[in-house]
Order: sequence, then C-alpha cells, then structure tokens
Amino acid sequence: MRNAIELHQVSKKFNKLSGQRNTIKDIVTTPAPAAAKDKWVLRDIELEIPKGTSLALIGKNGSGKSTLLKLISRILQPTSGRVKVSGKVATLLELGAGFHADFTGRENIYFNGSVLGFTRKEIHEKMDSIIEFSELGEDIDRLVRGYSTGMYMRLGFSVAIHMTPDILLIDEVLAVGDHEFQKKCINAILRLKSAGTTIVFVSHAGEQATIICDQAIWLEEGRIKLSGPTRDVVMAYEQSAAAHDYLAEYYYRMGCRSQQQKDFEKALKFFDQSLDKNYNEFSVKILRSSVYLELGMQEEAGEDAIRCLEIAPPGTDMESVVQHVHFVNSKRDVEWVASARTKLFDNAKTEPAFLIIGTQKGGTTSLYHDLTQHPGIKSAAVKEVHFFDEQYHFGYDWYKKNFPPDLPEGSITGEASPYYMFHPQTPGRVREWLPDVKLIALLRNPVHRAYSHYQMMVRRGLEPMSFPDALQAERSRVEEEYERMSRDPRFSSQNCSIYSYLKRGLYAEQLERWYRYFPKNQILVMNSEVLLRDAAESYRNVLAFLGMPLWEPDGFASLNEGEYKESIPKDTMQWLRSYYAEPNRRLFELIGEEYDWD
Repeated sequence: MRNAIELHQVSKKFNKLSGQRNTIKDIVTTPAPAAAKDKWVLRDIELEIPKGTSLALIGKNGSGKSTLLKLISRILQPTSGRVKVSGKVATLLELGAGFHADFTGRENIYFNGSVLGFTRKEIHEKMDSIIEFSELGEDIDRLVRGYSTGMYMRLGFSVAIHMTPDILLIDEVLAVGDHEFQKKCINAILRLKSAGTTIVFVSHAGEQATIICDQAIWLEEGRIKLSGPTRDVVMAYEQSAAAHDYLAEYYYRMGCRSQQQKDFEKALKFFDQSLDKNYNEFSVKILRSSVYLELGMQEEAGEDAIRCLEIAPPGTDMESVVQHVHFVNSKRDVEWVASARTKLFDNAKTEPAFLIIGTQKGGTTSLYHDLTQHPGIKSAAVKEVHFFDEQYHFGYDWYKKNFPPDLPEGSITGEASPYYMFHPQTPGRVREWLPDVKLIALLRNPVHRAYSHYQMMVRRGLEPMSFPDALQAERSRVEEEYERMSRDPRFSSQNCSIYSYLKRGLYAEQLERWYRYFPKNQILVMNSEVLLRDAAESYRNVLAFLGMPLWEPDGFASLNEGEYKESIPKDTMQWLRSYYAEPNRRLFELIGEEYDWD
C-alpha cells in the first residue's frame, strides 16, 4: 500500500443522547429518554495520506478534527465509508490515555509499549532513554494517578516517540508542558519525520502546525473546506471570519495556560495575539501586566494596570483592581501610582484629615465615594493608598503625593484602606505621622463579612477550597504569619491578606489595638448594616464627626456588592454564629453599643 492512511467517503454521526444511559444506574434512573437526534460530525471525507507525509488538521472546536484522528486510530468506527491504515500506529490523543492509574510510570512504559505492539525485551532496551527524555527522574516510580497533566504528557510522548511508530497521531497535547520541553518534543517529531514516519497533527491554531507539517487540511462543520501547503491553509483559516472570534479566545486561553506554567515569554506572545484579534482588553491586560512584571518590563506592567482602571467593565470589583495596581507599582522602582486618569500630585504639604481604616467588605468603597462627592472633601489619587500597611517602605514624602496640594480653605482630603484596621503594625505608624487624624471604622456582621471575603477570593482565583474547608484551614494558613507580622515590621504576609476570613471579624481585639494609640473620640465606629439601611443619616453623622458642613449628594452609592450563587451552608452558619458570639459580646462592651447581628 503506497499510502499510510486512506479514507474513502467517510462519515461519522453521533446520537445526541449518546452516553446518557451507559450504565445500569442510568437505565434505571432514566428509563425513557427523549427521541434520539443524529449529529453528523464528519461528512464524506475523502483523503489519502502518503507514507512519510506530515499533515496538520486545523479548525475550531467541533469541526471534527479529533474524531477524524480516532477513526484513523480505530478507536471509533465510521458510520459509513472505509478507513485503511498501513503500519504501526502510536497515538497521543488524550492525556492519560493508555495509562493505568494504579501502575507506576515505569510499569506504564511496559504497559503502553505492549499496547503499541512491542515485546517486553524491545521496551526494556529503550527504558533508560524513555525515562531520560521524559525528565521525570525519581517520579518514574510513583503511581501515575498522582501525576500532573504535564507529567502525563512527558511520559506519554516519550513512550510514543521511542517506539518508532510508522504513524504518529497527535491531538494537540503539546499545549501542555513548559516551553523548553515543548521545543524538545517538536525536535523529536521532526527527527521522526526525517526518518519517514507519517505524522497527523491536530491544532486549533497554526504556529506549531506550520513548523511540523508540510500539508494541512482545514475542517469546518465536519467537511474539508481547504487543503494544501500548511502555510497557505493556516493563513486562509486565521483570516476567515469564522475563525476570528474563536482564535481570539484560543490565544487568551493559551496565554493563561502559559502563565500558569510560568512560561512568561510564551504567555506574552499569546496575550498579544488575543489583543490583535480584539479579545476583551480588560481581561487580557489585567493578566498581561503580571506577565510584564515577571519579564522585568515594569513600565509596560504599570501601563497595563492603569489602563485596566480606565476600562474596567460595569460590576467589576474595583477594590481588587486598585489593589492590583498597588501591587504592580510596589514592584516598580517609581514614585507614583495612577488612578483612572491621573498620576500622583506634586504635593509636599497636604496631609489627610481622615482615614477609613476598615473593615474589608464592610462598605468602605461606598462611603468613600459618597464622602468625596462633598464639595469640601477632595479625593486622593486612589481610594486605597495602603501606605501604612503594605507600602510603608516608600516613605512619608511619597505618601503625601497621593493627596491634592493647595486645598481651598475649609476643604479636607483622606483615603480608605480597609487593611489598616487588621494590620498589626498600622496603628503605631499612623500615630507617628498623623496623631490628629480622624479614623472611621465600619463594622459588618462578621459572619456575612467572612463569606463575602471568601467569595471575593474565589472570584480572583485565589481560593480553591470550599467555604467550610477554608474556615477550618485558616488557623494553619494565617495564625503563625500574623504573629510574625506583629513582631517583625518588615514582614508581609499574602496569606493574612487573602485567607483571614475569620480573624478579620474579631473586631474587639483590632479596636483595642487602635485604642492604645488613639482616644475613643478620635475613632468613629459605625455599623455597616445601618449605613446600608439609612445612608443619609449615616452620612450626616460622618460629616459631623469630620467637622464638615452638612451637604447631601443626589444619591448614595452601593458599590462592590457581591452576588453569590450559593448561600452559607446551614451548619456552617450555625458554627459561625457560635464562633463569633463571645467576640461580639466583647465588642459591644468595648464600644458601648449593641448591633443587631442575629
């Protein structure tokens, strides 16, 4: 047979309900499925692939690429038509396919090799080379059920290429793994290609396809739309309207994956490509700014972060975006932080008259917004300066540049950094620089505050645990680092910032720390629920505390409110109420007022 692979008038259909009644349980629980509908995945494919050819299959998801590979590998049978294959076939179709989860990596080399038709002696002779190429080291004798996706790919690929197949089928598993190993894999494929191996390579986009393959087929809705030299087919596909939106999302996803794998140069390339395809600018630049930082491109990182403040879509958690801007700038050797449209002020005199010190998820953003609408209260460069907690190393002169110079007579300015209340070093630092500053502390029901905090971290992708599990894990995550923060003013803890769901609700111990540095009449303690329920009265009370003339905005803001798909589990709610019962009693005794938090 001159051709390695032949497909003649091949079509494949699936039942739309296929897979819904595959077990006895399915049949019992779903005894009467709806009428089946056929879905044709491939239609009338006519294809001949000569021996030694390297062919790319490109097209968006659902175009039939993976199904075509499975027909060639005989995992699937065609609904109609004929498939002919000549030679020994090795497949890399899905990560983990062909592996036994309860075998070690070494045992799986024998197992996988035998599936490909090789004797134990042949496999044994290649064993050292397979292990060396995979770079798994001592992990080769671990059970593969504990392998990461990258380790699966390394082992599967190494076995496949060392068995010197006649035909190698690859379904874009090279998207997994670090950049250097991907280059190593591509070089190995090219060596097989030079040795006469027939290669069929599936790709969603064309860069790797162009490197590996001489010929390409563009599949669309199960039919061959175009075939020819790879570069020509890829160019036609990527310029098509059908591929435009798909490729934009594909490049973005690949950028995210490369960033997770710490291949930052590749991530930057993918993010740039997604922007070229007009993918959502905010989604790309909020991530690309972090990639720029990793690559030492501080100015570009700052520009992306600041741009995100300008283009953040409605409903965005702006507190998170501002915190990201501060983080980016804390890694830069510069003396400015930008708000949506301004750099820091040329100010050496103005100091803040008030600080909103907390609590996080307690309404600080809404209150600060409403206060700065007052004609006599001027906004800082950003709401959250975070000088006294996370950016103290910049120095007090830098801090003053966050506030507008030459305030009109009778006007004041201030900022709102809700981490101040919780951070153990902050009260002493504030007292040193601003002994007369007025402090505002918003206190929200700690049960609801904890859940809102948790949901915010889930949205940011920082919390993988369930809410009950995260509460149980908090002590091990936070307690030791918080104690070190108390002892060491130079120590900063990301865990305390992220995972302190319970501890931030222990308001009495936080206020007691502030009362050691400031008299009670210098700290206005407010109930967040009252602020939400009666914003106008709360607003008047704050103005009176600040000594500002009465004034009322057209409306009161309700910003950064979270919406949750699930409520707090009943047993967790009961546990939280019990946990906070005594700390709340201490709080009410301390402030001389009792809140309705039941």
